[in-house]
Amino acid sequence: MDYRDRCERCHAPLELLAEAYLCSYDCTFCPHCASSFRHTCPNCSGELVRRPRRSALGGAAIGRRESSEKREGVPLPPFGPAERIGPAEVDEVAPLFDAYRQFYRESPDPALARQFLSDRLERGESTIYVVRSEGRAIGFSQLYPMFSSTACTPLWVLNDLYVVPEQRGRGVATLLLERAKSLARETGASGVILDTAVDNPAQHLYEAHGWRQDRAFLHYEWMRDTGDRDPPTRA
Repeated sequence: MDYRDRCERCHAPLELLAEAYLCSYDCTFCPHCASSFRHTCPNCSGELVRRPRRSALGGAAIGRRESSEKREGVPLPPFGPAERIGPAEVDEVAPLFDAYRQFYRESPDPALARQFLSDRLERGESTIYVVRSEGRAIGFSQLYPMFSSTACTPLWVLNDLYVVPEQRGRGVATLLLERAKSLARETGASGVILDTAVDNPAQHLYEAHGWRQDRAFLHYEWMRDTGDRDPPTRA
């Protein structure tokens, strides 16, 4: 078991003997955050259970183990804040965007991924944030601007969010979600909306950070490749 020393949600310090809750993947949260998640891990949807406490002797053993792991390079390095990028930084995000598209069953196409992001940023059509660890991009989000006619205010669409698999469960997605909310506040927007697959386990993460499922309106779409078919004739 990996005894982590900070809550993945609020980053509050967690002493060895302090009350904490974790899932089967060792995602660890303070009591307040665990309760806000209804004791369901926002990363894997597993149950959050109370972490066993260890004695002071056990703590020394943990310290020795962690020091050994650090020498062996086992622990993942820390990551920085969610930062906005410009057209000149597209190359570091394009591989993640390509992987994100593959997650939604699109064929790999690094050139298309790079060109799409470059076009959006050069034309001012999207805002992209990236989280880096040791100078390497490990997560990104892309938001598109739109407007609410009823509220007569700007509105943001959180269209894309992706974290590399080996970095999931560490709070990277949390940084990107919170940065999206900050963008809405900074621009006077009424909020941030998003769509996600019905089987995406990250739904719990979104709800834990304030997003609510829209149960009042249905989502419809017309796609050019299927929408141009002749309508059915009446009998």
